[in-house]
Amino acid sequence: MASIPSRSPSPPLPPPPPPRGGALADESGRWKSVPPGMRESAAPDPDEPPAAPCTTARRRARAAWRKVASLVPRKARSVVLLNLVTIVFASNISVVKEAETMLDPDLFNVLRFTISAIPFVPLLLKALNDVQVFIRGVELGIWVAIGYLAQAIGLVTADAGRTAFISSLTVIIVPFLDGILGAEIPAYTWIGALLSLIGVGILELSGSPPCVGDLLNLLSAFCFATHMLRTEHISRNMKKENFPALVGCQVLVVAFVSAVSFFIKCFTKNVHQWTSQLQSPMKLFGVMIQFPWMSILYTGIFSTTFCLWAEVAAMRDVSATETAIIYGLEPVWGAAFAWAMLGERWGMTGFVGATFIIDTGIIS
Repeated sequence: MASIPSRSPSPPLPPPPPPRGGALADESGRWKSVPPGMRESAAPDPDEPPAAPCTTARRRARAAWRKVASLVPRKARSVVLLNLVTIVFASNISVVKEAETMLDPDLFNVLRFTISAIPFVPLLLKALNDVQVFIRGVELGIWVAIGYLAQAIGLVTADAGRTAFISSLTVIIVPFLDGILGAEIPAYTWIGALLSLIGVGILELSGSPPCVGDLLNLLSAFCFATHMLRTEHISRNMKKENFPALVGCQVLVVAFVSAVSFFIKCFTKNVHQWTSQLQSPMKLFGVMIQFPWMSILYTGIFSTTFCLWAEVAAMRDVSATETAIIYGLEPVWGAAFAWAMLGERWGMTGFVGATFIIDTGIIS
């Protein structure tokens, strides 16, 4: 029989390539696998440079902030956030009133809401991919647009302090609208409504005579109350990661409505008051320098973008009625800002009417 030639032994197989995550090789040259309960990133990598000190400090700061925030109930954090929104809303009235002495109200709104809408333009694509987010954002944006537009036009003839107290009627309008939608209206809400009507009536007898601006401010309060109720319902039925897109849709709708209102006004008046000054780029630049840019930036960034986002985030934990009661402090802050910034003063009648409206917020 022929002998079978012996085969030469095959060379040893090379060790497999290292897995991701920085695993180490043992003494035999084989790569250690990461234990099941251990993340791959936890395995040390001698070739990886150490983390930068600033990154480590930032992580520690975030961990410390989460630990401190966990000690405060979520609803308490939302209440604090809404109180901050109340202060910003109150300051907004005096800032807009002062800015409108230098700039047309419609043009002011266009610049204000355009600046607030710029950061949200990329989020519009995300909102367009989700029909529900887009539709709800447009709905909320329409209520906000009408409210801001009515308030800006009303402030041309109405006092800032009186506007702040008329805006506080949302404390009563919100429970009433909630009752129309099926909620039970308690007796103290009716008492609050009566005190509120008496307070507004007394307030109208103080200072300057009643004007069309007061009616527009009342319309603004109704729109903001409706927006508050819808925000509560929508925020509690939507994922938190969709909030930026929702706020972005609102701001973009407000900017669009303000621009349409401004161009309609320019078209109906044929020639705007400063159109003749815009015949050259240098004249245009000179006119734009005179714009109240600090007021535009403040109202666009803080009293629009921040407040809309904070309201949506906070009303996941706070009801619309509770939010309206918190906003009942707005006239107090509004009167304080009007006194400090605009020098507005009331007589005894005005303080009596304001007291009735504040009592409305406490009772409700």
